[in-house]
Amino acid sequence: MGGVAAFALALGGVTAAAAADDPVGSISGTVTRADDGAPVEGVTVSADGPTWASTTTDASGAYTLPGLVSGSYIVTFFPEGTDLKREHWQETFDYDQATPVVVGADGDVVGIDASLDEGAAIEGTVTREDDGSPIESVAVQALDSLNEIVGATTTDASGAYRLGGLPEGQYRVRFGAPDPELMPEYWGDVYDFAFGARVSAVEKQTVSGIDASLVIAGHLSGTMTRGADGQPVAGMVLVYDVFESYDQPTAYAGFDGRFRAPVAPGTYKLLFLSDGLKPEYWKDAEIWETATTITVAAGQEVAGIDPVLEPTAVISGTVTVDSAAPSEIRVEAWQNGQNVRTIGANAVTGAYTMHVSKGPYILVARIEFADGTITAQPQYFDGVATADEATPIVVVPGQVVTGVDFALTVDTVAPEPQPTPTLTLTASSVRAGGDITVSGSGFAPGEVVAFELRSDPIALGSLTADQSGRLGGTLRIPASAPAGAHTLVALGAGATVQASIAIQVTAAAATGAAVTGPATAADRLADTGGDVPGAALLTGLFLAIVGLALVRRRRVHG
Repeated sequence: MGGVAAFALALGGVTAAAAADDPVGSISGTVTRADDGAPVEGVTVSADGPTWASTTTDASGAYTLPGLVSGSYIVTFFPEGTDLKREHWQETFDYDQATPVVVGADGDVVGIDASLDEGAAIEGTVTREDDGSPIESVAVQALDSLNEIVGATTTDASGAYRLGGLPEGQYRVRFGAPDPELMPEYWGDVYDFAFGARVSAVEKQTVSGIDASLVIAGHLSGTMTRGADGQPVAGMVLVYDVFESYDQPTAYAGFDGRFRAPVAPGTYKLLFLSDGLKPEYWKDAEIWETATTITVAAGQEVAGIDPVLEPTAVISGTVTVDSAAPSEIRVEAWQNGQNVRTIGANAVTGAYTMHVSKGPYILVARIEFADGTITAQPQYFDGVATADEATPIVVVPGQVVTGVDFALTVDTVAPEPQPTPTLTLTASSVRAGGDITVSGSGFAPGEVVAFELRSDPIALGSLTADQSGRLGGTLRIPASAPAGAHTLVALGAGATVQASIAIQVTAAAATGAAVTGPATAADRLADTGGDVPGAALLTGLFLAIVGLALVRRRRVHG
């Protein structure tokens, strides 16, 4: 039952709210079926305006909403539990398109009738996956593209349901059992709205077979403690599905440190948060990429997830800039070539406070001006221009380091051009199926650079630039890569080519032969042709996946 209708019926009979000394009027009418003109009993009718009122139709389909102060009202008809569509006066499903009913100071408004059309219907059965038994009182909801409830009902003792009165359209259907040990799901056996299969509903027709089989929840459980004294700590446990197919809500650890998070079958990473202690992924990881995954089956209890949280070290300081123009200042902490923490400085004072774990860090302050016409070069601590010149900040848990300050200066002349990204290979040729070592410089610090082998675009993976813009690593050339002259390209944001270098690929070695190392002059080569547009599709997919990973990191470190 919809929220308005349920609220009205909970109060019983006619409900209205008006000051005792305000002029009052009423709205009345009759509700019938559009197909045969028969009156409809039990329709909830509400008026939304200066006051709010609700009632239900009698056996003749008639209703009256009394006690309304003067003003404009939207009248809505809720034929819940029938095959008829909900509507607003006059004959619209869209609240914004409804025709207002004006109640005057000295009279009642009559003839606000509704002739309700038969809608579409969805029906099916809900059972338990473990034994196939039916589940009673499951809440079944039809959701539109905005994830808003258009219709709702519950299953009977046989697990069957029929959800009628739907406007024509496409819906995702959600099933939620009253038993908290059973996982809610969307039709199609998925646990996230975005992945739910759509049901196409046509007015005056029934879509059958929209069934669900609900699984028993798995559980992730353990105890959070403080490393300094072993005492339990309260906090939050964020549970992330690594495949993005289930958006698990936050679990909480009480003062005893214990938590138990119900989850759908799947693979997860956990992040633990507690005031004054270092955020930590399971197991003993600072960042998403190094976190340990946990796989849970239906009904499985994965216990013993017992994180030990250590005190944070604190680094603080002030960032000044010789310009009052609107800007955004951020301070980054780099460790082992990775940006492990980024925070914003106070927009007025420039002050910042950063919580980090043990280790040496390279800190850098950057600024972006709102209008884009003013620039300032980043500055590394202590007052230097590059990461190689920077003074590392060495901290241990519990230590507080103050006075890590920066002074940014607006460019008075055109800034020096940024270095052009370049690539270097250890060998100019490689067999298909072999590895090639690549290094590069001039990339943006922390940038994730995708690599492709062209002409036929073949995605090879990615490398991440360190704080100095350098990168390096090994890429595998697929055994299926055609022999011939190719180009290895480095792709930046928007799949733009930032750097490229020529490479020869020779035919894959025979079965059982080694595939590493450069090719020989005797290998037969063939030109494989020019670039093709397919590279854009492969690159777009790759960068979308990388973007999700970066969002994960920012969600914790931003």
